[in-house]
Amino acid sequence: MANDTFTQQALAQDSRFLERVRGNLATVAFSVLNEAANTPSHSQRAAYARSVINNLQLAATQISSWLVERPNLMAFETSYNFPAAAIVTAAGDADIQSQLLTDWNVLSGAA
Repeated sequence: MANDTFTQQALAQDSRFLERVRGNLATVAFSVLNEAANTPSHSQRAAYARSVINNLQLAATQISSWLVERPNLMAFETSYNFPAAAIVTAAGDADIQSQLLTDWNVLSGAA
């Protein structure tokens, strides 16, 4: 069954998925902080990274509804896992991180 707005927004609200978003946000934020200072828009990207690190819970909650509609998450099946009582996605952490890196300029206001 193809993903739709209902499946993706259910995923965005799932507590286990939000944990994954927090972890992946932290990973991407630290990689942005370690990028070369001459990276285009680095200061704005880094400022957002520091903001994310200082409040991962808020950042994850703010972007989850948007993130689940992006290509790297829409491309993988979202389903309900009855034993875990959770909405799950077949998207891996590398897929989530790739989407966050792709969208970091938008998230940081640099784009």
